[in-house]
Amino acid sequence: MHYGFVVSHEPDGHSSDDDIRIDHLILPKLSEIVRDQLQDVGFLGGYALLPAENELCFKTQVAVRAMLLSANEWEHFMGSGEDLTIDHTPNVNAWVQELLVDYRELAAQRLAKMDKIEWNDVARASLTLRWSQIVDAIDRFTDD
Repeated sequence: MHYGFVVSHEPDGHSSDDDIRIDHLILPKLSEIVRDQLQDVGFLGGYALLPAENELCFKTQVAVRAMLLSANEWEHFMGSGEDLTIDHTPNVNAWVQELLVDYRELAAQRLAKMDKIEWNDVARASLTLRWSQIVDAIDRFTDD
């Protein structure tokens, strides 16, 4: 949701303006040292799954690589956007996919409860749409 509005899907897929924030999943998994390193380079927080591209944003990729790779490999990726030796994207995606399992379950539970909420129809419709978008985006990301 952006400023209280839900970014609806484009006719041919997901909106390029949409992102699903996953800070609450990533930040607790970062060690204190990695947090400090990411803070120093301006990459602490702002992590997202991008439904239109069905990939993780660059900041997320940098943060997860900080956990998984050596300092040299991580710094090279951060500076160039490319892995030093082999492509570590599958490992990064797998690491995040494990975290998304619980988030998908939470989103599905919230979606199932939408008809029981006594809000106005507009609010319920907006939240129902958003939770369904989150479930759909996670399903697409974890299926790849």
